[in-house]
Amino acid sequence: MPSRTPTDHSSRNRFRPGHHTAGGHLPEPCDTGDVLPLADRLFRWADARDWAGPDPYDGLTGPLGRLAGHRVLRQALLQAVKRSPLDLRPVLGIRPLRTATATGCAAGACARLSSSPLWRERALRLGRRTAAEQMTGRYAGLWRYEFDVQTRWSYYPASVPNLVATTFCADGCLDTGTLDDDAVRLLAHGLLEHLYNGTFFTYTPTSGVLVHNANLMGAALAARLARIGTLPGGLAERLAGAARSAVEVSLDGQRADGSWPYGRGPRLDWVDGFHTGYVLLRLEQAGTLLGMDVRTPLERGADHYLRNLFDGPLPLYFAGGRTRRDPNNDATAVRMAAWATERGFAAADFGCAVLAAVVGRYPGLGTGTPAEGSQGNGALWRSPRWSAAPLLDALTALHAVVAGGPRPSSPTAQRTAAAS
Repeated sequence: MPSRTPTDHSSRNRFRPGHHTAGGHLPEPCDTGDVLPLADRLFRWADARDWAGPDPYDGLTGPLGRLAGHRVLRQALLQAVKRSPLDLRPVLGIRPLRTATATGCAAGACARLSSSPLWRERALRLGRRTAAEQMTGRYAGLWRYEFDVQTRWSYYPASVPNLVATTFCADGCLDTGTLDDDAVRLLAHGLLEHLYNGTFFTYTPTSGVLVHNANLMGAALAARLARIGTLPGGLAERLAGAARSAVEVSLDGQRADGSWPYGRGPRLDWVDGFHTGYVLLRLEQAGTLLGMDVRTPLERGADHYLRNLFDGPLPLYFAGGRTRRDPNNDATAVRMAAWATERGFAAADFGCAVLAAVVGRYPGLGTGTPAEGSQGNGALWRSPRWSAAPLLDALTALHAVVAGGPRPSSPTAQRTAAAS
């Protein structure tokens, strides 16, 4: 992608550390040398807890959740636990969870620093742990969430795989070289058989709903697998063909203003920060691996994202000004600020400015007052999957971009140049 694009001028002028809303004091941007120590501190904090903790969607894992047989009851219970200002988990018998999605995401984050023996050991340990959770039986080769989920558009139990978990876990394992050839083949077959409907990638095996970030995650993973070189030629061609089809579907779903709705459907038309970030990262990855020219939609999408999902360096949850502080959204904003800086969409110090704006709320970093007393469920800021792992991914990416750190590397040839 060219270093300067039609969106560069407005992005560079607007997205600078000193630009923030009047009356809202934000900390000064961090020094680039602070990023790697923060990543180390965060890793140690999560590792000391064995990567276990609360999760936004763990509300159905307790005894009461097993009694909620109706969709409305499941969603009400899940949302009550997720949004309560007080942590209801101890009262409801909901125990800390360790998820493969968290360890997979963290494994990939650590792999960026694999030139360091310490970080390489961390990456391999988490990668092996994640690989051990790969499903067997009917859905062999895929990964799942360790809890039942009820959303406004779908219900999927812990016994079935989903595309988001599969992508984060597979990427972490591929980044660390912890899947053997048989496991990679199982993953490729499972992805095509259970999570591809012939046109786009689906969130779960039983879903027919198009969710753009999940579809592009599937496309990027399929394109990555097709390039590994250890799969039979026919299987690699099927993966590449499916990936191209899926990318085209989501390109058709981009709106005139450059945004993507969460999904296709009347109740899925919102635009939020972290899902938009996933779309942009995976669109670029899939396009690069497939040799598809996605520069124009990517530039349009990045311009909309930077203009509508930040207030200066402070991330917004929803486009259009509606916001709430959320650890995954904030972490993804740091990751995307690093990406935007690297691609020339934002000023060079934008990533550190975004980090400085959000860093004080993460208890694992010890840099400010934890979010326990703030509005919303402070327990989510202690979540490995929703907080620690995505922030670790953001920190190692930011270090690689603005602190002159090493580019992503892996001890095996399974990693591709465009892997995120």
